[in-house]
Amino acid sequence: MKEQLEQVLGPVHAQAWVHAVDLATGKETGYGEDTPVVLASVFKIPVLVELFRRFGDSRLDPATRMDVPVDGRSAGPTGLSVMADPIELSLCDLAYWMMSVSDNAATDILVNLLGTESINATVRELGLTATRVDGTCDDIYQTIYTDIPDTDKLELEAWRAARAIDPDRTLQASTPRDITRLLAAIWNDEAAPPEQCAEMRRILAGQAWPHRLRSAFTETGTIVSAKTGTLRFWRNEAGVVRTPDGRQYAVASFVRTDDPDYRLPAVDAAVGSVARILVDNLRSVPTKLRSPVTATAATPDEIRAYAGELGAEIWLHARDLATGRTVGVDAETPVVTASVLKVPVALELARQSVAGEVDLTERITVPTEGLVASPYGLAMHRDPTLISYNDLALLMMVISDNVATDLVIDRVGKDRVAALLAELGLPGTAVPQNCAEILASIEADLAISYTDDERELADVPVEKLRALRALDPAGTCRTTPDEITSLLAGIWRDEAADPEACALVRGWMGNQVWPHRLSSGFPGDDITVSGKTGTLPLVRNEVGVVEFPDGGRYAVGVFTRAADPAPNAPQFDGLIGWAAAQAVAQLRS
Repeated sequence: MKEQLEQVLGPVHAQAWVHAVDLATGKETGYGEDTPVVLASVFKIPVLVELFRRFGDSRLDPATRMDVPVDGRSAGPTGLSVMADPIELSLCDLAYWMMSVSDNAATDILVNLLGTESINATVRELGLTATRVDGTCDDIYQTIYTDIPDTDKLELEAWRAARAIDPDRTLQASTPRDITRLLAAIWNDEAAPPEQCAEMRRILAGQAWPHRLRSAFTETGTIVSAKTGTLRFWRNEAGVVRTPDGRQYAVASFVRTDDPDYRLPAVDAAVGSVARILVDNLRSVPTKLRSPVTATAATPDEIRAYAGELGAEIWLHARDLATGRTVGVDAETPVVTASVLKVPVALELARQSVAGEVDLTERITVPTEGLVASPYGLAMHRDPTLISYNDLALLMMVISDNVATDLVIDRVGKDRVAALLAELGLPGTAVPQNCAEILASIEADLAISYTDDERELADVPVEKLRALRALDPAGTCRTTPDEITSLLAGIWRDEAADPEACALVRGWMGNQVWPHRLSSGFPGDDITVSGKTGTLPLVRNEVGVVEFPDGGRYAVGVFTRAADPAPNAPQFDGLIGWAAAQAVAQLRS
């Protein structure tokens, strides 16, 4: 096992500390499992446990409303941290945001409510002797600002000496064994009353990130419920893997790399790979790790051919925003947008806002009944939420929230989106349906109840999936790769609308959370990627703009359709980033 781990870690110049345990038998295996590690946002699991213990004994009511102002929110890359306006939601739904997208602002509200002394007392009671939570997310940032006064400069020696990344001096630390013990307590209904443990498991199953643990557990029927953690040099994830045969394994994987960048897709994949090696060791089966997409290509024909080798069709267009040069693969072919439809919807909302037709600060109450299904976001809330149109747009673009999208479409009107596309000269692009209508067509075609979770389609023959109306560009939301890059070029050049409106859309797209498609083709922190994904059965898309430090800007649209209906298909996600990188490289050559 050690040799396998070193084969994974060596190429990415990383170390790992990992532990796994079979929840049925108690059999365990590890690699440095009792070594102290930096938790980063994995510390949010103990916070979750303390919160739900208080729900369980009625010290707190999960439906208690919290009106969260903008001022005073903790910094972070997503969630409430980047919302523009006040939001009112329940304690239970704050917990959802803390775990689903690792929302720092939501986390710190809860930590300040609970107190670190109580959180630490609970972990001690549960037998976690090496775990400590001595501060909030903001407290961690404050130690960084103290240790590294100019965080805009990457001073490696200062970063390597920073308290935040040192397990002995950071504010939140543990060991892999401690964390699997905590996960086992949640799964065995020992961390809190059974009803509360079940709700914690639901929330952990709703985490958005697919690029670490889930990337290594791709078999149909596998469920990964987990929490990531990220700081400079550290990439972590801890969770429970349920395999298709029903067996469950708690696993905690902590990886430290020498590379200071945050966008490191190969290191993210290593987090999952080392966990997979340990779980396979417990199962006494050989590990077959997925090979990364590493092929090189110089022509569109080679991009098309390589996609075919992976089992996918691909349509692509890339456009240099300065010169107008383009590269394409069947770029004028009509394609299904899936959630890429949200780009023109966002632009129309921004246009109406600038024109004074929509007040983006207006807040509306989103109920919990009668909503379109969505794997992330408002559909997962237990209680009503008061939220602004500005932040609905943010959720629509950042996590592809279907509920937020349909509320925005209701406000701006599909007819106005159609008029916008006609005005911009995009005859091949259309948004005739909202998210609810797309999902309803899938339900009708398959005669099932469908909640936008592709795992529900495991027993559906692939021929039926291919025949879905939702996958036929003629009858659903559609575009062509060259038209979508034209739209993106207009947004980035301030030509598609008033500059203020275009800036709004660029801001929303710049906050998108998904790192596993377009962004995966552009590792390193000196390149900016703003994008919007789209996903339906067999369909994996992403469009966006890639900006280089030398000023080069490239609009890219990549649309794929797979032969394999597997819902967790990192090879096709990676194909999108790889193909985009090849196309952009041709434009830059």
